[in-house]
Amino acid sequence: MNENNQNIRFLSAISYIAVFFVIGHFAVERNNPDLRFHKYQGGVLFCIFALLYMMNALLSFLLSFIPPLQIILCFLIYLALTVAYLFLVVLGIRSALKFQQTILPFVGNIAVSLRTKVDESISRR
Repeated sequence: MNENNQNIRFLSAISYIAVFFVIGHFAVERNNPDLRFHKYQGGVLFCIFALLYMMNALLSFLLSFIPPLQIILCFLIYLALTVAYLFLVVLGIRSALKFQQTILPFVGNIAVSLRTKVDESISRR
């Protein structure tokens, strides 16, 4: 395997780890179809879960007048979000390391439609 494929594999894999999907936008290989797929999917995954974590924080704030309910409910939601996020990250990294474009549950279709819209707007220019 040549060095270029190793770079694409590495950049595709780290696209699923928090905000590291941004690195793929500045890479030399940024137009590679595999890397584009994984960086969009990683970006959508990060944004959706960041919003869900913020909604959990808002719920925690709103339930602050009922401390036992706040602690139990928000912790369970936080735990569920973290497990789901880690599960999707592992699935994404595994498919990136195998050079497969596996659509992740819940976020994959959003990423594909976003990438299609971006590609269409770029081609119109």
